[in-house]
Amino acid sequence: MKDLQIKNIDCYKEYIDKYGENFLADLSSMNIFDSLKFAILSSAYFYQKFPESKFKCKVNSEDLKNIVTSFKVQNLEFV
Repeated sequence: MKDLQIKNIDCYKEYIDKYGENFLADLSSMNIFDSLKFAILSSAYFYQKFPESKFKCKVNSEDLKNIVTSFKVQNLEFV
């Protein structure tokens, strides 16, 4: 399971590299824990590449939005 998660994170990195600032991560089909992990890790990677832009995520949980807000992630935007 851990190898699959690392593979998924690497896949997101490839998409970020490919689509750049126009990347939209659809995390709506993931459970809240995986969504949280992917949103935080991907936004950190995105910030390294594009410090002036927002990492856009599609999620289906207000709880996730509230949890992420408590981390004070500045470059993460929910759509």
